[in-house]
Amino acid sequence: MTFEVPRLELRDEEPGTLVLVGEIDSYTAPMLAERMERGDVDVLDLAGVTFLDSSGLRLLVDAHQTRADAGSSLLLRSPSAPVQRLLEISGLTGYLDVSS
Repeated sequence: MTFEVPRLELRDEEPGTLVLVGEIDSYTAPMLAERMERGDVDVLDLAGVTFLDSSGLRLLVDAHQTRADAGSSLLLRSPSAPVQRLLEISGLTGYLDVSS
């Protein structure tokens, strides 16, 4: 029997931009949260995110609110189709700063 462990790759692209590839779920969200705590990310590129669960969604909302409270913003760039669908279903496209 083979078990596949969900993965999330975090890549610093250009200053302030973090590219995410893989799944954001209860297993990988803490790793992303730890990276976001540095406060140097203005853009999350979500084009390579294949899965997003409620813990990942909560992380995005919390990160947005933290940035807003500090007088800055967090742009969610190029969300993949599954991520875009979840953002729409949850009603967060009007709350979060999303750019296709």
